[in-house]
Amino acid sequence: MRRLLNMIGMVLVGSAWGQYFEPPPMNPDPVEECVPIQKNATTPAQEDSSGDSPEIDNTHPVAREKTRVAVLGYHNFSNTKPVTEMLMRTSEFRQQMEYIRKAGLRVISMKEFLEWRLGNLQLPAKCVLITLDDGWRSVYTDAFPILKEYGYPFTLFLYTKYLSGRGDSMTPAMIREMQQHGATIGSHSTSHYYPSTWEKELERGEQAFSELMDKEMGDSFKRLGELFGPINAYCYPGGYVTPEMIRQLPSYGYAVAFTVIPGKVDVQEDVLQVHRYMVFGTDSSIFRRAVDFSLRAANTQQAAKAHRNSPIPPFPVYPAPNAEVYEDLAVISAQVGTVQNIDLPTVQMVVSGFGRVPSRVESSSGAVQWNPPLRLYQSPIVVELSWKDVDGTPHKTSWYFNVKRNTQLPYEKHDENTR
Repeated sequence: MRRLLNMIGMVLVGSAWGQYFEPPPMNPDPVEECVPIQKNATTPAQEDSSGDSPEIDNTHPVAREKTRVAVLGYHNFSNTKPVTEMLMRTSEFRQQMEYIRKAGLRVISMKEFLEWRLGNLQLPAKCVLITLDDGWRSVYTDAFPILKEYGYPFTLFLYTKYLSGRGDSMTPAMIREMQQHGATIGSHSTSHYYPSTWEKELERGEQAFSELMDKEMGDSFKRLGELFGPINAYCYPGGYVTPEMIRQLPSYGYAVAFTVIPGKVDVQEDVLQVHRYMVFGTDSSIFRRAVDFSLRAANTQQAAKAHRNSPIPPFPVYPAPNAEVYEDLAVISAQVGTVQNIDLPTVQMVVSGFGRVPSRVESSSGAVQWNPPLRLYQSPIVVELSWKDVDGTPHKTSWYFNVKRNTQLPYEKHDENTR
């Protein structure tokens, strides 16, 4: 498969982790089991009225509409191979799982997720669903021992042509062992085709596209069911999804399907286009955004509306205010060198959907830059820049731009030489 292009992001691991992760104190009481909804059921959890308070009780079920779920997506692991978007340090994965424990977040299974989403189960207010794509052998050798140690359920999204046990792939026996320790199996298609393949078939006509769906989505459902028992979850390879796919999925037997678009999941989530945070090995900020359940991570549309009437920044920015860009945008930047008395080390950038990002400031030119580690999906995108004068006076400005899709580009890339 094709080489990963445009590797972007900062690798923040090891001893540096502590400065980015300071979870609230974990409630010492054990997490209670989720309970089925009953008429007139009471929910003892206190409402998080402040939006940012970490003190919300996450040990008890709440009303279904008050639960939010962060779905995490992982791929490959190693403590020795070079880090890439798709390959994370095993030690960093352990640190993330430990953060989840310390923060008191509830890790739920796919079964619990579906029962909550379809209306039969109440969950705590803040939950995490862990998913791992493709079927890399390192999921068994590196991630599985950690997940088993913490007692976390997880879902393996497998594509059936990568189940041979050859090279870096897992064997069915490894997967069955993981099923005995909390693993749920879902489909990641038969061949993991890229969007370009799907689009070529779509151009050939409805019949060709339908036959490809039968092969990739239908045959995978049957084969995985034969190997591991009934399945009901699908994960779009590369995040590529069309209306035809959405209409066809239930006919194969799927009840839920996941994208690669980041965002918290609530009870209104489209069950066939569920948001998911793809946690890259090159950018630990994605995980931080995923486990930030404060209301300051509000939805992008509301944020954009609040900023539409704000004055534009008093210096050049890119993309320009109200500009339209493609989703593969390489950089977001601002030229703050002309701002008088600015204290450059205090400059911070916040991007809607990503939160505070690890932007770089060039002291010589006053350029502030951030390279998005994944394609931008939600539109509009709001950028907020804050800084202080040398005397400590704070300043803030913001702007927004719009995103349109470039269908010629794949949403997710892998390295062919490692398959």
